[in-house]
Amino acid sequence: MLDEQRSVVDKEACELRSTLREVEKCRLEGRRDLHDVKRQLKGVEAERARLCHEREELQATLRRVEQQMDNVRTENQQLRLKV
Repeated sequence: MLDEQRSVVDKEACELRSTLREVEKCRLEGRRDLHDVKRQLKGVEAERARLCHEREELQATLRRVEQQMDNVRTENQQLRLKV
């Protein structure tokens, strides 16, 4: 009877060790995946910051061009009035 119980306990212990190894393997894989996602997120954030900066520069250029166009229109109107 004791041998049977010991055999059952040994079998359960072996199964539990196997399950623990699988859980640990999944945990490590999850950590690697998380690390990869964090690295990708940093890249995306850097790209976003670069694009925001580029957008601001383009908006500033657009404002300057629009101001120049307004100045040209004003000069044209003034010249028409003189003629």
